[in-house]
Amino acid sequence: SIDACSVGPSGSSPSGTRPLRLSSKVGAKRVGSSGSPRARAAMAAMAAMAEEGKALMGLEKEEPKTARTKGDFSRATDFISSLKDLPEDSPIKKGIACFLKYGVKPLIIIVMAYVWVFKQLYKIYKLLPMNIVSIIFGVGLCFFGGTYFAAIAAAEAAINLGGADMWEHFKTCYNEASFVAVANTEDDKLDANKDGIVDVQQMSTNDLINHKAKVAMMSVKDPMKLQQAVTALINVWVAVIATLKFQFAKTVAVALGIANMLSLPACRVVGPLLCSVMGPDLNHWVPTIIDTTIKIITVWFATYIQSCISAFYSGLRGGRIIAESIFNIMTERGWMDKLPDCLTAKPFDPDQSYLDEAIQYPIAAFGFYYQITHGFALEFPWNLICLPLTIIEWIIRFQVYT
Repeated sequence: SIDACSVGPSGSSPSGTRPLRLSSKVGAKRVGSSGSPRARAAMAAMAAMAEEGKALMGLEKEEPKTARTKGDFSRATDFISSLKDLPEDSPIKKGIACFLKYGVKPLIIIVMAYVWVFKQLYKIYKLLPMNIVSIIFGVGLCFFGGTYFAAIAAAEAAINLGGADMWEHFKTCYNEASFVAVANTEDDKLDANKDGIVDVQQMSTNDLINHKAKVAMMSVKDPMKLQQAVTALINVWVAVIATLKFQFAKTVAVALGIANMLSLPACRVVGPLLCSVMGPDLNHWVPTIIDTTIKIITVWFATYIQSCISAFYSGLRGGRIIAESIFNIMTERGWMDKLPDCLTAKPFDPDQSYLDEAIQYPIAAFGFYYQITHGFALEFPWNLICLPLTIIEWIIRFQVYT
């Protein structure tokens, strides 16, 4: 039972009043049915006691939040948990299922085709003498170095930062990816119930996603080694991007400085035309559009200038590699000793000869001229052969310049 009484300012019951004893049922009905001041005071005291009880038990009324109380990871976990109850026909699951059915297989075929090409090139590389390999590399550097200036710089930085362990990590990732590709190809042909329809075409969206993930995870032979290899490669990638950002920071700074100086004159020249075209409601967008356009143009121009610088450097370096490799071959076969005395001294001493420079600079000049006149673009079929390298080049440029 609960004792309640009309309470004075001091908290004690006034004289002449008798404490009102209420049971949990009968007393509540009595108080609720009574309209006397004593009954109303008793009800107020009961409400205050209930609030005190809630406060003691930690059941205070939750106030509306004015700021975030969860971290990003907790919010991400809540979001992932909310995806468990997605219906079968949700757009996310439909998109993933469509990609798994019609996108993964063509992508794997394209990747495997390039893998086969690179395997054959690797076999040729192992069979050829190193001087011939150097000549081929020098020709590519001399005639296409300006096109892939970011990829070449990234390769040099990765070799210096990653060292010999990087190739082992690449081999680990390649081997595990090969296992996954083979398992996925075999799984697409599987018909366990022998009804003439492959199993993957009979699965629902949820089952297909879970099944493909399980197939990929089961095909990986050494998950811990794969995790270590991927982590090491990501660390090398981050270090390479940081190095290239620092290396090309001057180019970006010059481009943005030029853009800042050209924004105002461009607004005065092009602004009236854009204002008349866009109308008074969109006039406040005109400075932003002009400034963004100027920055895009200046960054592109700075990239072109960087390509010219890289083409000149790669032409010189490629020409030198070609010339040195040619003279190494001629020296190994004794052809240099058969040249006239007016060209080479006998016996031939590479340190005293200048014939390689006589070949190096014309080749470098021709390679630089070829890159400039072709606009640093590759012709068919080199553009298809070098498509993976082109994709890597643009990814690196995006990472460096943004």
